[in-house]
Order: sequence, then C-alpha cells, then structure tokens
Amino acid sequence: MINDILGWIGTGLILYSFTLNNIRKLRIVNAIGSVAWITYGIQTGIKPTIFVNVCVLVIHLHWLIRNKSLKNSKVIKRGSEWPE
Repeated sequence: MINDILGWIGTGLILYSFTLNNIRKLRIVNAIGSVAWITYGIQTGIKPTIFVNVCVLVIHLHWLIRNKSLKNSKVIKRGSEWPE
C-alpha cells in the first residue's frame, strides 16, 4: 500500500513538472519525482525502474550543477537549451 502511494506521488510530480515553464523548476520537480520512483523501485525490487530513474536523476543533477548561475525566475522556451 505505501509502495503504491510513493509510486503515485512520483508519477504526480513527474507529470506536474511537465506543466512548468521554468526549466530549472521543471528539472528540480522532475528530479524529486525520480527520487520517489527510485525509492519505489527499491522497495518493490523493480530494477528497470531504479535504473531509468537513476539515469534521469543524474541528467537533471548534471544540468542543474552546470547551469547553477541561471536565475530561478528565468523562463526558457522548451528545447531552447539545446545547441543549434
């Protein structure tokens, strides 16, 4: 039961993150959702869930560290952080 609740919380956070226009906030909320999914995966023993969410978390943390100088209120159009 508690595992299901944790999985649903992670799902909700990840879905909510995609509604955010601020790329920094999107990545933070999505990273928190990934942590919830990692915990869910550990509790249920689902290795693919653990693997993919660890990868997603590392990607978000790398981006957040690399772009820590961006102001939190800066809005970036989706995809604009990719080089052309």
